[in-house]
Amino acid sequence: MPSDLHLSRRTLSKAAVGSFIGVATFRPGRAVLAQDATPTGPAETCPTTTIDENETIVRRYWSEVWDNQNDDALKQLFDEGEVHHWGLGDDTVGIDQFLARIAAFRTAFPDMKFKIEKVVREGDTVVSYWVATATHEGEWLGIPATGKKVEYAGVNIFRIACGKIVESWGLADHLGLLQQIGGMSGVATPQA
Repeated sequence: MPSDLHLSRRTLSKAAVGSFIGVATFRPGRAVLAQDATPTGPAETCPTTTIDENETIVRRYWSEVWDNQNDDALKQLFDEGEVHHWGLGDDTVGIDQFLARIAAFRTAFPDMKFKIEKVVREGDTVVSYWVATATHEGEWLGIPATGKKVEYAGVNIFRIACGKIVESWGLADHLGLLQQIGGMSGVATPQA
């Protein structure tokens, strides 16, 4: 009987380690892995870009897509399989999913403008720190329009390949935005 108990413990230990590894490597909400967002194709059809050109692509993204609401610019700036990690909600893959998500922002904040405060670039990566200003004129996350002017900040990291944005990660102060439009009323916020 003791040898059966020893075997059971060993079996349980292996199962526990296997379960831990499975849980540790599981990432809910990720649409694809980063390497899956890299376009594949003949090297001769894939233009290489300089650090300056990569920054220009990112600045055009903010100016043309967000500030000027030019959806046609996405075809020039995004790879068709671009993966966008929003930081709020699920990832989007491709231009159509991106446009569906951005529509909610445009409905809630039709006059949203982005000021790029800082850009850091290295190789195929461009990081932009931005401050957005807008007026809350439509429903946002279940909160009816308030007409309030808002300002919030965020950081986006862009990866460029073949002259287009193939992947981006965004983090923004959505809590601050919600507080400004009254979405946190009745919820205690920590004091410094």
